[in-house]
Amino acid sequence: MQGIRQQLNATAGGASTGWFRPAGLRTIFGIDLRTLALFRILLGFYLLADICLRLRDLTAHYTDQGIMPRAVQMDYLSLGSYSLHLANGSALFQGVLFAIAAVAAMMMIIGWKTRIAVIASWILLISVQNRNTFILSGEDNLAVLLTFWAMFLPLGARYSVDAALDPDSDKADNRYFSIATLALLVQGMSMYFFSAMLKTDARWIPDGTAVYYALNLDYMVTPFGLWFRQFEPLLQALTYYVYWLELIGPILIFSPFFHRSLRILFMCAFITMHLGFLLCLEIGLFPVVSIIMNLTFLPGSVWDGLAERLARRRSEALAIWYDRDCMFCLKACRILRMFLFLGNTPIRPAQDDPPIGRLLEDNNSWVVSNTDGNFMKWQAMRQLVRGSPVLRPLATTMGARPIVWLGDRSYDLVAANRAGLAGISDRLLPWRTIPRRAGWATNCLAGVFLVFITVQNVSTLPGANWTLPERLVIARQSLGLFQYWTMFAPHPELTSPWPVIEGRLTDGTVVDVYSAKRGNADTSRPDVVSSVYENYRWRKFLSNLEDQSYLPVRQFLALNYARYLCRAWSVANPDGAQLATFSIIFNVEFTPPPGVPRVVEEREVWLHDCFG
Repeated sequence: MQGIRQQLNATAGGASTGWFRPAGLRTIFGIDLRTLALFRILLGFYLLADICLRLRDLTAHYTDQGIMPRAVQMDYLSLGSYSLHLANGSALFQGVLFAIAAVAAMMMIIGWKTRIAVIASWILLISVQNRNTFILSGEDNLAVLLTFWAMFLPLGARYSVDAALDPDSDKADNRYFSIATLALLVQGMSMYFFSAMLKTDARWIPDGTAVYYALNLDYMVTPFGLWFRQFEPLLQALTYYVYWLELIGPILIFSPFFHRSLRILFMCAFITMHLGFLLCLEIGLFPVVSIIMNLTFLPGSVWDGLAERLARRRSEALAIWYDRDCMFCLKACRILRMFLFLGNTPIRPAQDDPPIGRLLEDNNSWVVSNTDGNFMKWQAMRQLVRGSPVLRPLATTMGARPIVWLGDRSYDLVAANRAGLAGISDRLLPWRTIPRRAGWATNCLAGVFLVFITVQNVSTLPGANWTLPERLVIARQSLGLFQYWTMFAPHPELTSPWPVIEGRLTDGTVVDVYSAKRGNADTSRPDVVSSVYENYRWRKFLSNLEDQSYLPVRQFLALNYARYLCRAWSVANPDGAQLATFSIIFNVEFTPPPGVPRVVEEREVWLHDCFG
């Protein structure tokens, strides 16, 4: 009986919560350091992907030659907003800032100078978003918020260069709690809870037709979504599922009872919901960044189980030997051990073992030993990879003769310049200790901002008849803490627009300006309307241009877009006839109730004369 009680009271990560004992606040609102490392790596990759996707339209979206010259954008920035990207309108300047942001994202991924990298990423992310606010979506808002809260957390405490350079990293407990961990988790669930509270239209409850309407927004539905929407009874069930998941999930995921099971259950439920969005809707990287946010709920018990499996796959006899007088060598060994998942594989001075020490001196090489013997230079690296429980398959390729030759030459080059590399490592890779606890200042700031975002979210609810004071609006815009989760709220959109732009050249030739080709524009409905748009940011801009609720802003959008089209035609056809006049028209398809025929309306948005 005593053994059964002990089993029932066993918990994740050694915490004192069992099935019948409620979890404490530190367990409910804490985050495992290994989960924070995963969050850092995935957020870094997201930022890198975001940069690459934006680079496709560097000139069109971020320079004075594009759709949003700086003078126009600055007229529409909110109080408190800033943008380094507005300092210069050239493509070269924008490219440099994008490159700096990419470097910061890569520093986050490997965990080198992590806090500096996160702060730089946050500043540059706000900056690039404020450079062109008419192409933004909920994805951008959530990404800034996650990066903001990341600044308060020890993201480099595990699986990072910073952790490898912390002499005490192996002794630290994986459980971590601070006001910032509470804030990050509450921020993530606030997105769902307040979105559900804003879904007040009958299409959600009681009708259950919201998913039907969402999947009939042809201008953002994928081919899979077009096929899937034929199952109308399933769409109704999914409507109820999404609504109640968003309303109840954020509460039960913090339940002190059955804490671990409910946390994993609802985390997986939210992730699968976003995978469904990814399959059915062209909404950019919003599902990806949402999944990253949900993975912050991954409990330590998952990592403990994974660590046990990896430990069984590691070579127990593996050991790394370095020159005691070379601190650069020790740092390199610790970094390799970290990124090869080698756990507590011993790293020892070669001088402690006379035979190993002689090998090091005679070959001017580090030594890796295992049950097969002692290995030097590139073969030592290969044995480390072979001993890795994750990267082991790469060891076979590393044994190819050209790679061995190149590896040995590279090692000799490093060994010959060890003194210089030691000086560089002292500056760039100093030994440092990662704080084990958040300081009082960090906790206080995180607490203030947590109250701030909660107040904002409450102010968005129906019936809240108050708005933020101007000073708080300025603070919100400066920090990127905007909260208004209107994802398909109060109901999904009911119209799907797609552009048709026909014009004439100076020689009278009729051209399809939107497709940049000669001949009449095709006005027929495309089979996949979403394919008309080059990407989701162009769709956001053009749908804003068509949106009648944007008056009078949309006339400025249309004017600058038209000017951009004139310039783009001139650049693409420098020696031919130039674009003279054209009209921007949108075919707007209205989503009917189930069983009712569709109606398409033609809206002329703008007439333009490139020489007028």
